[in-house]
Amino acid sequence: MNNTFIYLIGESPARRLAVADAIAAATGARVVDSEALYAPIFNVVDRTHRMDLPDSVWAAVDAVRNAVLATIETAAPSDWSFVFTHAGFDIPADLGVYRLVRKTAEARGARFLPAMLTGAPSKRPLLAFDEANALAVAEADAGLAAAAIVAAATT
Repeated sequence: MNNTFIYLIGESPARRLAVADAIAAATGARVVDSEALYAPIFNVVDRTHRMDLPDSVWAAVDAVRNAVLATIETAAPSDWSFVFTHAGFDIPADLGVYRLVRKTAEARGARFLPAMLTGAPSKRPLLAFDEANALAVAEADAGLAAAAIVAAATT
């Protein structure tokens, strides 16, 4: 797998990361996990009610994400692939993240493959992807889910 962005959404952060790690193990792709990416910001504020965080916190989260994406676009080797994890709820902020990651893939000339982990009920609706090649993966086993995504990414 060369210069591919896999955008992996789903309700469970642990399941997203397990599948992303399995994809990385199989392909050498780099994992950009949203939970790890935002940790420096979320670890220094009270996030008991995450949706009630002040705009300044979300601006800081955006700045971190934008810095990582800009670095991938301008400095990462062009043959590297990435697996992005994200909750991907059907809300404007998550739609914006999805479009920003896709735009970064386009700027790099990378293949963009969105994949939704299904099977477990979600508290909120997940994004509806624009791409015809989007995957819905119900497989509960992370290794088998990763194998299905890798197969789709390499065809």
